[in-house]
Amino acid sequence: MPFGNSKPFCEWLSRRDSGRIARRFKCELLIGNRAAATKNDMRTYRNSLLACIVLHVSMWMTLAVDWPQYNGPLGDNSSPESIRTNWAAEPPQVLWRKPIGPGWSSISVSNGRLFTQDRRTTASGQREFCVALDAMSGTELWARHLDIADYSDISQTDRRADGPRSTPTVEGDFLYVSTSQLKLYCLKVADGTIVWSRDFQAELGSHNIPWENAASPLLVGELIYVNSNGGSRRLMALNKTNGQVVWSNLTDGLTHATPVYATIHGVPQIIFLTRAGLASVLPDTGALLWRLPFSPSATSTAASPSVAGEYVYASAAYGSGTWIARVAKNGNTFTATQSAQQRGTTYQAHWSTPVVHERFFYTIPSPNTGQGRLACLDAATGMNRWAQTVVGSAGISYGSVIKAANTLIVLTEAGELVLVEPNPQAYTETAKFKILNLYCWNRPVLSNGRIYARNSSVNSEILAMDVAVASVAVPPLSIAASTIDGATVDLLIRSTTGEPLNADHANRVELIYSSDVHTALANWIKLEGPLTATDQGLRAHVPLLPERARFIKVRIKP
Repeated sequence: MPFGNSKPFCEWLSRRDSGRIARRFKCELLIGNRAAATKNDMRTYRNSLLACIVLHVSMWMTLAVDWPQYNGPLGDNSSPESIRTNWAAEPPQVLWRKPIGPGWSSISVSNGRLFTQDRRTTASGQREFCVALDAMSGTELWARHLDIADYSDISQTDRRADGPRSTPTVEGDFLYVSTSQLKLYCLKVADGTIVWSRDFQAELGSHNIPWENAASPLLVGELIYVNSNGGSRRLMALNKTNGQVVWSNLTDGLTHATPVYATIHGVPQIIFLTRAGLASVLPDTGALLWRLPFSPSATSTAASPSVAGEYVYASAAYGSGTWIARVAKNGNTFTATQSAQQRGTTYQAHWSTPVVHERFFYTIPSPNTGQGRLACLDAATGMNRWAQTVVGSAGISYGSVIKAANTLIVLTEAGELVLVEPNPQAYTETAKFKILNLYCWNRPVLSNGRIYARNSSVNSEILAMDVAVASVAVPPLSIAASTIDGATVDLLIRSTTGEPLNADHANRVELIYSSDVHTALANWIKLEGPLTATDQGLRAHVPLLPERARFIKVRIKP
């Protein structure tokens, strides 16, 4: 196309309609300078606008992801999925509900299968089982007994409700499961066959802790990260294929908290919450990066560390409270200082890991089961912006919170799901829906448009409910462009079928750009600013981008 041509053009590569699969077209628009342009071309460009549009055919689908391990697909207790939030007009639909043995394990979901642990009675006594269910129907696919079910006392609840604490981790064809007695198993996803196992008490003389092991195995790349609590080198990375130790380091004692993977100041790291405080190590070698020493509760330190930029949250129960580390980097050296501490039972997290949104921690401090609150904690100041006692219809008690792309999802101890905006200015509740009864100490998960949740009681249940966003169909699109004042570009998105575009369509699409059309989609940058529905189509005004070549793409939002 001639560089100075001011009339945009579109070339349809192909179009195939199917009654079962909706397809859409993504438009890419090249705007900006070109090295080979002549001065006349550039003058023409500044007065009108180069527009070179290339269209691709791709599947149209709402973003849906698995929840493969305890802290979710992103490792931070959140999912990139959005959910339906208009529950008053369109309530969640419970798709299936099944009895399950007691246990405090959460749930992992991968490739249409759901995994958790429970306690069952066998001919040889009480045993911990890893259980696989069909995610679509709840049908049990297999159950593999792994260890004895023998627990120290849990106050304020019926011992018959007690069970395994750890959550399975799944990747591909294999499942990694920790038991309450410090055994680690690799199982086949297909049928639960044991591939390899490690017994840290038998092998290393590891000591268990009060209320037994609850930490889940963290899988990153080829390595599984655990605290074996045995010997002089307790923090470990194991090869996921054979269970062999790749590295071990530090003498830090085990807590109930699951380690997390994070990147701070551009450096990937594994962060453990131990009996000696926070310890961060390099993933490949276990070398210590930084440490924040303190003494959390020996009885219950169960919330995972949570990271907001350079701030790392840690909490423990029984009067310990909350610590916030501020991590700094000077050259290759890391240091951590305590930037804030909230002392006492008013601020302690029994086991609920916070979620982070825009550098605020959304936490559940719980002095006891009747005094829990949902709070918004400012990472920079260490102060609560707000704290809410009544969440949904009553108190949150020992509840839990996860984050979808568009809302917080809270499960109260009494079994009510509550949607809350991640808003540091005020507690803003948008919906609620009762799903279970006591005791909902198990964290719910979000996967492929469904919330999966369970409880642990004499009559425990597990369920699936549909909260998928009802997608607005977006027709094939074209882009036209023109300059407004030499510094602003007017983009007009039209339907090639002549179908009118409205605000619902505007909410379903966004503009992203890159200087290289071959850049991976995840690295394209979102163009800020609203898309406005007009009689002509969807319109956006964006700044003229200064780089030598820019591509703009219209894509369907997750």
